[in-house]
Amino acid sequence: MVNHKQVENVEYCNYLGSTITNDERCTWEIKSMIAMAKAAFNKKTFFTSKLELCFRKKLVKCYTWSIVLYGAETWTLQNVDQKHVECFEMWW
Repeated sequence: MVNHKQVENVEYCNYLGSTITNDERCTWEIKSMIAMAKAAFNKKTFFTSKLELCFRKKLVKCYTWSIVLYGAETWTLQNVDQKHVECFEMWW
């Protein structure tokens, strides 16, 4: 109780771009970040560009990892979550 008012318990909330759940798991947020990164990776600009292959690889790595790891400092990683991130790394 705060100021004689009952505090509501919610399942999750968004705070500064991160999703905080009441069970302190980040699986949903990690999966959504991986999905966004895969969607950005599937853009045809990386494949139809006249840039060198080495440079295109660096661009993809730069953009996809920045999307996936956005908000990673707030994550509480468990073994399952760590495997999701490792599987994404092996995917691309």
